[in-house]
Amino acid sequence: MRRNRKLQPAHFLDSLMFNVHDNKNASLNDQSLSIELRQGTLIRKQSLDERFNAGSVAFIKSLLAEQLKTQVAAHLATVCLERFSSVKIKDSTRFQLPSSLRDAYPGSGGAASSAGMHIQFEFDLKSGEVSTIKATDAKRQDSTDAQDTISDIEEGSLIIRDMGYFSSKVLRDIDSQRKAFYIIRMVPGLKVFRLINDKFIAIDLEKEIQAMKKAGIGYQELDVYLDANNKFPLRLLMEMMPEEEVERRMRRAKENARKKGKNLRKTYRAYASLGLFLTNVPGDWLKPEHIRTVYRLRWQIELRFKCWKGLCRIHAVKKVKLHRFETSLYARLLYILVHWEISLALISYHWRKTRILLSVYKCYKTLMQCSDLLRDALFSDQRKLRYYFKLIERLSYKNLKLEKRKNHLAFFEILHTEINKKAQQ
Repeated sequence: MRRNRKLQPAHFLDSLMFNVHDNKNASLNDQSLSIELRQGTLIRKQSLDERFNAGSVAFIKSLLAEQLKTQVAAHLATVCLERFSSVKIKDSTRFQLPSSLRDAYPGSGGAASSAGMHIQFEFDLKSGEVSTIKATDAKRQDSTDAQDTISDIEEGSLIIRDMGYFSSKVLRDIDSQRKAFYIIRMVPGLKVFRLINDKFIAIDLEKEIQAMKKAGIGYQELDVYLDANNKFPLRLLMEMMPEEEVERRMRRAKENARKKGKNLRKTYRAYASLGLFLTNVPGDWLKPEHIRTVYRLRWQIELRFKCWKGLCRIHAVKKVKLHRFETSLYARLLYILVHWEISLALISYHWRKTRILLSVYKCYKTLMQCSDLLRDALFSDQRKLRYYFKLIERLSYKNLKLEKRKNHLAFFEILHTEINKKAQQ
């Protein structure tokens, strides 16, 4: 605040973070009315529009950065992950934007909008802390992000990512330059080699499938090389997929190929028939069954993205000027980050106390329904925080329990039951 005005920074933040309208429907008139009703401050929508500028974007960005630096962690460490300094899971979510924003956020092309956005999100599985939450244009691919952020990887950490972040150079740099570890799914069409009789022989997936069927085994681990010239060694885990999963993968791959005007390779079925994971983690640190189990935890990010879009409506954007869009976006990310900390702490606390699992989606939904209480505590009377936390704790015992799915392990069951059990064996 450079001058003493009617609209205080806290009032401005309040109107952005705790606005009852999503960004698809909210108007300047709605926001100015909200400020008057909540704060007793009368401001015209034209004056409010002037507040959306480079300074408002910097203001909200600085608050988001501060929140990232001062997170309340919910420690989730398990026996077989203790060797790693951190366990970083990263993925991105993407959505289209109005074409008026194409100069600042160009789209990826094709049938999509001319404007689009990716949000890169990364958190530490051991501490629960968010390490990255960053918005970029849709043309910036995950593989580019992986290369550009290689210096952020700390020594001794374990990196878990989807195949979109894959490149041979990134994996070599993680191993040799950063002295870190990774678990990643293998990209279709990638050649990996075995050293047989002093010769590097490319692995034939169809032959490996036939050999596994003949031996009656569901999975196997091979020592392979990513590059026959550089002799870059790593472990390859191959797991046979159920037939219904193979058919699901084939349908999805054919549809994606059709949209791109391409034909699916004949060899793709062999790839779809296997779960393929590459890692440089030593075998005595994580056994093959650990690799598969730990990688499954990556889906926690997908579940969070579901909350972001389904509940927080982060992808709902209407045609507005750039600075208003960016200010509102970062305010919504700040809102999400605050509720990430609260939900994770609640789930972790409840699991330690009762060994009963809570639903991430139900936690987010309930926290949003209690947003007015949190807002009052943050902007009016901090003594109300105690009541707020007591309320959500009470609700968690009644309404937030996870409904178990048959043959499906949830987040904390994987971390504290299956992984620990296998590690102790």
